[in-house]
Amino acid sequence: MASSQNTGRNATNHLFDRLYGTKQFTAGAELQLPRKVPMRVEPKSYFANERTFLSWMGMAITLGGVSSALIGFSGDDDSTDHLISKRTIDIITCIYSPLSILIMCYALFTYEWRSKFMRTKQIGFFDDKVGPITVAVLVLLTLITIFVIALIDYLF
Repeated sequence: MASSQNTGRNATNHLFDRLYGTKQFTAGAELQLPRKVPMRVEPKSYFANERTFLSWMGMAITLGGVSSALIGFSGDDDSTDHLISKRTIDIITCIYSPLSILIMCYALFTYEWRSKFMRTKQIGFFDDKVGPITVAVLVLLTLITIFVIALIDYLF
């Protein structure tokens, strides 16, 4: 049992090392000398981490608010005097709500990951190369999907 837990931790550590960089996976990092004194973390780093977390949460809450507002203003009738049907608004809501939750989870994960590195004063690469690009691509794809669905609903 302990062996399988160790293997799981090693696989997880290997994945995090691949994504976020360590001496094994980051170009030029093997040239760094090992530190004899623990790394000093500036107090402004904690505030920068919190500010980044709050920024991501603000975007997620905005998307969730738009999703909730669409439900509230959609109404119950399926009359033809609206530009977009209730079914399309429901589809938009079903796209925005999970995206908002996904962004919140990403923000929490990144905040905790960086906080752990700062608390333990580990040498690490705090920049996230994968997350923001992935979230931006997801937002772009959802906006394109929503636009196409709304356009099809309006034209047909």
